[in-house]
Amino acid sequence: MKCIAIIPARGGSKRIKRKNVKEFAGVPVIAYSIRAALAAGCFDEVMVSTDDPEIAGVARRYGAVTPFMRSDATSDDYATTADVIAEVLERYAADGRTFDALACIYATAPFVTPRRLADAFGIIERGEAEGAFTCVEYSYPVQRGLVIGDDGRISMRHPEYATARSQDLQKTYHDAGQFYFSTVAAFTRRHSLWGPDTRPVVLPELEVQDLDTPVDWRLAEMKYEMLSFPRRIQAGDYSLVALTEVSPEVSELVRLGRNADDVRSRMVNTQVISREAHEAFVESLRTRRDKQYYAVFSPEGDFIGSVNLEWIGPDSVERGIWLDAGARGRGHAGRMLGALYALLADRRDVRTILTRVRPNNEASLALERSLGGVETGERDGCVMFETVIKP
Repeated sequence: MKCIAIIPARGGSKRIKRKNVKEFAGVPVIAYSIRAALAAGCFDEVMVSTDDPEIAGVARRYGAVTPFMRSDATSDDYATTADVIAEVLERYAADGRTFDALACIYATAPFVTPRRLADAFGIIERGEAEGAFTCVEYSYPVQRGLVIGDDGRISMRHPEYATARSQDLQKTYHDAGQFYFSTVAAFTRRHSLWGPDTRPVVLPELEVQDLDTPVDWRLAEMKYEMLSFPRRIQAGDYSLVALTEVSPEVSELVRLGRNADDVRSRMVNTQVISREAHEAFVESLRTRRDKQYYAVFSPEGDFIGSVNLEWIGPDSVERGIWLDAGARGRGHAGRMLGALYALLADRRDVRTILTRVRPNNEASLALERSLGGVETGERDGCVMFETVIKP
């Protein structure tokens, strides 16, 4: 199934000036949507529809294409998102390029992740629905909403629910404003991003925030910081420093250590990583709140290896590790990971750690078992382990 990601990004902004390219946690906010789409692995094209040359330049810098500028008809205050999507599809079709599905990803969606995009695409690809989009549950039952009358007095909108238990009231959701998937056929038929045959992608409240005012922006940055893996972690006597924070020399040590034959042959990805690819990957981590790679330093301050973490669920993390040859056999991995697991459970409410190990990696198999990991099957030629962290 051929799918296009369309990121609408008009130059005009009424409440926050130049909102679509304003820096969010140090990076233009549109970069988060672009990089998530590129990393999702489900799009044949990631494009930005804009009327603004500066936005177009930023979009290209972060990997999107801008094959044409938006027309005057879709650049004013009255054009709808559906109008923009329709124009993009028409322009591509005129050039002989058509798609089976589309995703509209908003330019101000810093919480979007590649995994959520891929999961939503799967709904369309498997034919489970014509559309899918993000939503979030109202934090308070709408049935108990209040209104203020013309006389200034307050009352319940639905007094019949005054004594109903919260757990007995139907949950209600609202649009989270991150992304929308649709088959092209369905979109063309209804000229709308969703219709009756649409599945929800339900987000936790912490991952949802409007970006319409300066206060919204600051709240979103605070939430993003809370959701992101820390840049620095002290796991017992071991220091973990995000690759985005280390010196170029240490970053190169990580690349060379990972490419060593005795490390690489036991990795899930056994390919040699070039310096250019490594530097591009490290840069991409600046817009990934769901993933982080760390350089690990011993209690003596020596670089000994690397650990990587990725959120795969509300309380589940996938973890990887490798150590330099000189650091192996000294108990570093077990002590450091034990302290790291306890820290993640205490500060981030992590309850499950998932790992993948090559069957020929006896040391890592033994490590996972020593940490309480239980084999759950095989995937991509690796033994899968699940470690439950008890609170």
